[in-house]
Amino acid sequence: MNDEFLTRVSFAGVPHTLPHSSDTSQATLYPITPHDVCKTYWTLSSLTVSYVYAINGIQTYRNFSATSSVAPKNRLISPATFEMTNFDSQTQTSYIVALKLDGVYFDIDDKSKIGLKLIFEEADSFNLINLCLWPIPGMNNIAREFTFLNKTLSAYLNYQSPPVTSASFSNFAMVPEFIVI
Repeated sequence: MNDEFLTRVSFAGVPHTLPHSSDTSQATLYPITPHDVCKTYWTLSSLTVSYVYAINGIQTYRNFSATSSVAPKNRLISPATFEMTNFDSQTQTSYIVALKLDGVYFDIDDKSKIGLKLIFEEADSFNLINLCLWPIPGMNNIAREFTFLNKTLSAYLNYQSPPVTSASFSNFAMVPEFIVI
C-alpha cells in the first residue's frame, strides 16, 4: 500500500464519525485494545474460518473467508464489510461469519477497553445443531477455544440429544489477514 493518508480518529483509532456506543453488551469481542481495533479497522483484508465437526458419524469440514474490497483510504467514509454467508444443501446448514466495523463499543469508565461485534454461526434447518460463540441453554455442547485479535474466545457446537447420538468438534480457527504497510 503506497497511498499514504492522514485522518482524525477517535480514542479507538477509528474515524471519529463512526458510531461509538457505551453499550458493551453488544460487543462479542470485548475488551480489546484500541491498537487492535485500529489495526483491524484500517488494515484487515480477510478473515478465514476453518473447523471440523461430526454429528452422528458424519464429518463436516469448513474453510471459508470473508473479504472486503474497501481500500484503507476509502474506510475514511465507508467502513469495510467482512461478511460471508452460505447454505450447504448436503448438510442442510447455513453458516455466517461477519465482523462488523460500522461501530465500536467502549467502557465509559475506561476508554482503553474497546469492543467490536463479531458474528459466527452455523445452524441446521431442523434445530439439531448450532455452532456459535455461546452455549445455548437446553442443548448439550462441546467448546473449543481459539484466539482472535489477541483475545481468547470459545466456539460451541450445541446439539440436541437425542436425536444426536454422537458429536465431535475440533480444529476451530479464525485467522485474520492484514494488509502489509
